[in-house]
Amino acid sequence: MPFCTNCGTNTGEGASYCSHCGAKQPGAQSGWNSPGPDLLAGMSNRTAAILCYIPVFGVIPAIIFLASHKYRLNARVRFDAFQALYLFVAWLVVSTAAPILLLTSLPGSGGELHVVGLFKAAAFICWIYLLIKAAQEQQVRLPIIGDLAARSATEQL
Repeated sequence: MPFCTNCGTNTGEGASYCSHCGAKQPGAQSGWNSPGPDLLAGMSNRTAAILCYIPVFGVIPAIIFLASHKYRLNARVRFDAFQALYLFVAWLVVSTAAPILLLTSLPGSGGELHVVGLFKAAAFICWIYLLIKAAQEQQVRLPIIGDLAARSATEQL
């Protein structure tokens, strides 16, 4: 049973402060700076790569993996996270900016919206393809986006 280092009163196991005098106990970690449970501790590299390539919503785990300490030096997961981020940015540009640019620059038959739909479908198919390849533990590099992702993944190592 631990005792307070200030007054000698019995304190409970893992107590941060003494209930009698209020003194902080050594070795007790509490508050905002205490290390919490590592949520990524049991996650494999394969699972991390798969989560990055979930269409549209994979950008959230990709950002988490890039910011996490566990995957900071893992080139494979970093590549997959960057490639997923860049694919999301390409999809975002095609789905938001391209219709506006095409409608203002090409007045006419309305066929420009079909082109935007084809680009969005191609991005979605890329996500599914990369998701399947990540599940098979194969790394695929897309033509332009993959080169940017490889450069970004190795840049910060």
